[in-house]
Order: sequence, then structure tokens, then C-alpha cells
Amino acid sequence: MAVVGVLLAMWLSFLGCGLAFERALRLRLSNMLLLPLGLCVAIVVVLPGYELGVGDVPAVVLLGGVALAGLLLADGGLRNRVNPGLAGVAGLAVYVLYMLPVIAHGHWTWSGYDFVNDSSFEMLLAEHLKGYGSALGSMPESSEREFLHSYLSSGYPLGTQALLGTFSGLLQTPVAVIYQGYIAGLAATAAVALSSVAARLLVGWRAAFVALVALSANLTYQYALQGGIKEIGLIATLCAIVAIACEGFILMRPYVGATLVSVGTAAALGVYNAVALPYLGALALLIALVLLFVYRVRLDRRWIGPALLGAALTAVLAIPALLTLRTFFSVAQAGQGSSGVGATQFGQLLRALPLSQLNGVWLAGEYRLPVIPEPAATLTVIASVTIFALLAPGLLWSLRRRQAGVALTLLMAALVMAIIYPRVSPYAQGKLLAIASPVVVFAALIALGGARGRLAAPALLLGGALALAIFASDMLAYSRGRVAPTRRIEAITKTGDHFRGQGLVLWNEFEEYAKYFARAARISVPFEALTPQQVQLRHPTYFYGHYFDLDEELLPFVEGYPFIVIRRSPAASRPPANYTLVYENDYYLGWRREATPQVLDHLPEQQLYSPSAPVQCRALQRMVAHAPHGAQLIAALAPELSWFEPLYSRDRSFAWGIDPDQRGAVIPNGAGHASGKLNIASAGRYAVWVQGDFPRPIEVRVDGRPAGSVSGSNTPGQWLQASSIELGPGRHTVSIARAAGRDHLAPGEWNIGVIGAAALQRESPERLRRLPLGRWRSLCGARLDWAELVRA
Repeated sequence: MAVVGVLLAMWLSFLGCGLAFERALRLRLSNMLLLPLGLCVAIVVVLPGYELGVGDVPAVVLLGGVALAGLLLADGGLRNRVNPGLAGVAGLAVYVLYMLPVIAHGHWTWSGYDFVNDSSFEMLLAEHLKGYGSALGSMPESSEREFLHSYLSSGYPLGTQALLGTFSGLLQTPVAVIYQGYIAGLAATAAVALSSVAARLLVGWRAAFVALVALSANLTYQYALQGGIKEIGLIATLCAIVAIACEGFILMRPYVGATLVSVGTAAALGVYNAVALPYLGALALLIALVLLFVYRVRLDRRWIGPALLGAALTAVLAIPALLTLRTFFSVAQAGQGSSGVGATQFGQLLRALPLSQLNGVWLAGEYRLPVIPEPAATLTVIASVTIFALLAPGLLWSLRRRQAGVALTLLMAALVMAIIYPRVSPYAQGKLLAIASPVVVFAALIALGGARGRLAAPALLLGGALALAIFASDMLAYSRGRVAPTRRIEAITKTGDHFRGQGLVLWNEFEEYAKYFARAARISVPFEALTPQQVQLRHPTYFYGHYFDLDEELLPFVEGYPFIVIRRSPAASRPPANYTLVYENDYYLGWRREATPQVLDHLPEQQLYSPSAPVQCRALQRMVAHAPHGAQLIAALAPELSWFEPLYSRDRSFAWGIDPDQRGAVIPNGAGHASGKLNIASAGRYAVWVQGDFPRPIEVRVDGRPAGSVSGSNTPGQWLQASSIELGPGRHTVSIARAAGRDHLAPGEWNIGVIGAAALQRESPERLRRLPLGRWRSLCGARLDWAELVRA
């Protein structure tokens, strides 16, 4: 369903909607135009119901009904209208390119995990729309509610999320499962639209190939891999409008053309609200200029009626977006203006992106990096100069052929860049570049595809070289991408299901997707910006994007939650004594607060790689000095744990360098290894753990024997278990290694990650020892997780 199901659903729905609209207007459009037109119709059809707060059932029924009617009533018979020709091949190739992370992963997932993570709230919005529409309702306090309230009250555009939720309901498949396929389907539809435009200038396979390469533009591809659902949706609707407008120029039926364009315009507004306005204003101006100067049409009073009809239809069809237009414009202007402050200035970027990244070629793998190593840097510069030099010939040649598609796309992007780009933050500029990049590549390749005579062969060779550079850029980006760890994600869902309806849950992990996948429970993720209560630390510091153990948090903050969920980890402290373990799976432990004992004070002994340390008598004495009558002590004894930090290993590969952000950790820049000698006191079964983030598998050996491996993206500060083995007492050698060679088909293969400590922990539960106050000195020097002053 994640790969094939969503593709078929989108293809049939868009085809059916395009055929239905065609039939309503009594037209016979090109097969290539049906899919992009159908996308716009689908957005316009489903969005109003969600704005009315009626959930996904009416949207599914309406979309299915319109599509089915179109398929059954297809002009010329369905068999003759299904095949979009070579444009469909281009669309399919784009779909596969954008779906490579899922296909190679071999299981449902999505790309961009632990990078931007905006997909977390996009999924949340789509799922909420399915149940409640755009109304917040009387949701109880939770991180989910805080995010939904923030975005729904800001007029956030919901067109792509609404359509995503509709396909989720239609397929009876969770939003997350089809998320990457949905983005790929939008990109594929944009490729079909550009194929339709190019086919008016180029013959045979050239038009499809130009569209394929255009939608492979590297910056656009990378934004898609980080989950840019709105950006890809806007590209798809804008390309559809251009394709529709080109058809309208040929038809020269003003009222029909205005009706067709109005559907695309309303869809673009639904997708990106006020952000779409500059593009739509530029297109309106350019369409008028094309009619006047290319097709020599006198824009007299006869055109007033069609113009008014187009404006009125756009206003009616875009009512859901227009209702929130002013609100979202104000929010976007405040957050993304060039004078904005905070995270909105750069967001995920490391710097302001250069204009040269419009060219579709970036042979660095990571679009945020300012430096490209040689010879890739030189090749990138050559490709940039070549593509920019081809823009004017492509534009002029298309206008000489009296075909306005290239002019509409290229000049639209140019006007928006000229007017809006200098006035917004670097973060917003990056989005503008990603939206414009396919247009730039498209116009450049049109010039090469149209070469004839003696220039044909050199032009095709140059076009092939540029395409190769773009595809190479994409593969470099793909090799550095991140995919979601679906096994752990499924464990999050199971944990949330267990605590359904049981009260507020402290989710003590910086996991931005927990608010979506664990939404069956009322969870609070305290390390996020939007949450019921942000973490309260014993030693306050910047917390967003970081992880803090329960022992690093204030006792009243922790005790304020009836339930706590923590990651399985050898270094995680047990919750206070009045919490009981009530749930566990391979990744998470769930705890419930009991009525007794009452915790009066808490003495933590947390370390970076261990939950325990020797207790100091002075600290114990201060805790018991003013204890009330009848109070007792409870000491938490963590199971035996031994670890080593790879940075300080005498047997560490030179390629594994220091991580400046984490003590004792290394950055595995290439193949290498590190080992340490660990002592254990008693025989038994021990869990083998490694702390860090592992885009590429890290193999673990104990005493020279294989002891499993760890792999996959991880959240900050967390561990993964490699295996469980029987060990005798004494000294054991634990080694960790990243193998040489690369699996070039695997997504994220060139990501580096980080490796913290490797540990052996006895597989036994943490014990609580209760003792009277008078015996507090017996705990001096004892290795404890924590000691608490309690009252029964």
C-alpha cells in the first residue's frame, strides 16, 4: 500500500476528476492534461467539507463519486483516456525517484526523519482533519492539542493535508504509511503537467525527458525528502495551471479557459494560502501579456466577462483558503519577513542558500553545506553557468514558436524571486528556491531539446550531461537522507494505545513524532516548544532538541504526571518510588503513579552514561536533616553496568574523531573501530548496548565473538540494544566497528551519525531498598540510582 496502493489511488482519482470536469465543460482535453487538472479538482472537492468540520467520510464519498463518474462517463471511452503516453512514463520515473527511500528500505517509512521533522505536524493535521475537520473541538490537554491549536488558529494552509487525509480514508491506511508516496505522487503529477507543456515544443520522448529532469532538480528533491508537502503541492498546482493555460490559449474559448484556470488557482490557494498569491498574481499578469503580444488578442470589453467569471469562480472555489487568508498572511509576514527573529530566520538551514542552487545541480549531497569538495565544486559551477546561460535561448525559442508555457513558468518564478525573495528570511528564501528550481531546469533543457540540424547532437550530449549531473546530485542527497525507524515508531503507537484514556503521560524523550503516533494517549513531550508544560530542570539550560533524564528534572515536575514513558536504556533512571511499571515493549517502559509512598525529597545520582554513582554522605545528611516524623529512606539499586567511551579507547581508529557536543563520543567519519575492557562482577545474562545515532550499522563483538549490531536513526541521548548474551565474571573485551565498503542502494548510506558509549548491563530489574532514617549512613558510598525521603 505504501508504494503501489497510493500511486494507483492518486492516478485513478485524478484521472476520474479530470474526466468529470472535462465532461462538465463538454471538452475533449489531452490525456496528459487530465491528471494535473484532476489534482486541482480533487483539492477543490475535498477541502470545503473539512473546513465545515465533518471529517473524512463526506470527502472520501465525494472524491470517489466524482472520480467514478468521470471514469464511467469518459469521453471516447475509458480505454482511450487512461494512458497519458510518455508523460505518464516521466511521471512514473519521478514517482520512483522520490520513493527510493521507501523502496530501498523494504518497509513503509518516510524520509527526512530527525532532520526537519515538520512531517510530524503535517501528519498530525491530516489525521485530525479526518476526524474533526479544521475545528479543534474539546480536546484534552496534550502536546497534540497544543500543536493543533497553534496551527489551526494561524490559518495554516490545509489543502495538501486534506487530500492526504482523504486518500488515507479511501485506502483505510494510516497517514504515515502513505506520506512519502503521496509526496511522490504530487511530484509525478507535476512532471506530467510539464510534459504536457513541453509536448507543444518537443516531439517524442524529449518532452517527457525534459519534464523528468526538471522535477529531479536537486533542491526540490531534497525538500521533498525532508517532507516538504506544501512546497511539492504548490509546484504541482502551479505546473497544472500553466498546462491548463496553454490548453486555453489553443482553445481560444475565453469562458472555458477562465473556468479551467480558476480551478487550478483555487487549488493553489488551498495548498499554500497567502504564499501562493505572488505566483498567482504573476501568472495572471503573464497570461494577459501572452494573449496580447504572443497571440495578438485585443483585450477589449469582450474579455471582461471571462475575467470576472474566473475571479468569481476562484473566489467561490477557494472560500476555505480565503477565510483564513488574512490571518495566515499576518502570521507568515511576522515569522518569515526579512526582519523576523529566532528560528524562522534560518530554520534547518546552516546559512542563506545561494541563488545558484536554482540550477538543480548540487554535487555536495547536503544542500545546506557551503563548501563542495573538488572536482565536484568545479562541475557544479560549470553546470550552473550552463543552465543559466540556456534560459534566454529557451525562452526566446519557445516564444518564436508561439508557445507560452516556458514564458509563463520562467517569468512567473523570476517575478516572484525579484519581488519577494529580498523581503523574506533565509528560511523562506530556501523554499522559494526549491519551488522555482524545476522551472529553471525546464526552461534550460527546452532550449537543448529544440536544437535541430548540426546543433542537435551536441545539444543532446549537453542535455544528457546536465541530466546526469542532476541525477548524480539526487543520488548523493539520497545517500545522506534519513528514513524513519519504523520498528520503534510502531512501538510508540503500541505504547500510546496502552495508555489510551488513562490521563496525562510524560513522554520523557525528544521524539517529535510521539505526539502523532502516541496520540491515542494524552502525552506531553516536555522538550518541544509547543507542549502543555515544558521541562523544569534542576539546572536550567536550553532544552529544545535535547534529552534530560528524569533525575535531571525537578521532582514536582515529574510527580505532576500520573504516567511516565521512558526509553529502554542502561543509563535511564527509574522514576520515583511511587511509580510502578505497568507496560513494556522492546523500546519503551510505561510507569503509573501510585498513592503511596509519598515522595518528600529526591537525591539523584545520574551520570551521562549511567544512572548511578556513589552517594556522598553530606548530601544524604542534608536530605534527612529536616525529615518529618515517620519518614523513611528508599534507595534505588540499578543493575550492574559497565561501559567504555570510544573517544578514550586506546584502540580507536584515527578516522573516528571527537564529537564536540557529547563527552566521550566519536563521529565515525568512515570505516573504523574502537574497543574497551569491561569488568563484570557476577555471571549471568547481560544486555549489550550502544549509545548514539546509527545511519549505518555498527557491529558489536564481545571477546571477539559477534554480539549483534545496532542501526537506524535515533533520538538524542538514547541507546539501542544489540543483543543479550551469557557472560561469566571477570574482564571482557567489547569492540564496536563500522565496516568498510558501502551498500549504495541503502538510503542514508553516507550519513555519519555519532557513537557514544558501549555498555554491558545485567538483565535484572532495578531494586528498591527501604530502610529507616536512623540507618542513613549505611548508604554512604553505596552506588545508587537515587535515594528518596518518603512517607508511607
